[in-house]
Amino acid sequence: MLTSKEKKTLARLESDMKMPAWKYILIYGLTFGILLAIFTSAADVLTANAPLSEIFRKRLWVNLAMAPVAGVFFGYILRWLSIKQYAKLKAKETMP
Repeated sequence: MLTSKEKKTLARLESDMKMPAWKYILIYGLTFGILLAIFTSAADVLTANAPLSEIFRKRLWVNLAMAPVAGVFFGYILRWLSIKQYAKLKAKETMP
């Protein structure tokens, strides 16, 4: 038997599982990657003692290129974990 919190989680996961994998990864993973790129770029600018032109030349392009790639991997992992949690809750739901 599922608790009310588990029922809400199961309903959310069911709606997520209806979404195609590429769309799920795009929404959750790439959003994370873009936010990661913005925050790491801002942190580099605020904490560096180097001129701003040097930061843009060296670090900004790496952040802008690698953070979305990391976001896609994050989306894949998040999707995989969601599928595992969904299967676990479905199995618990069918138990008497």
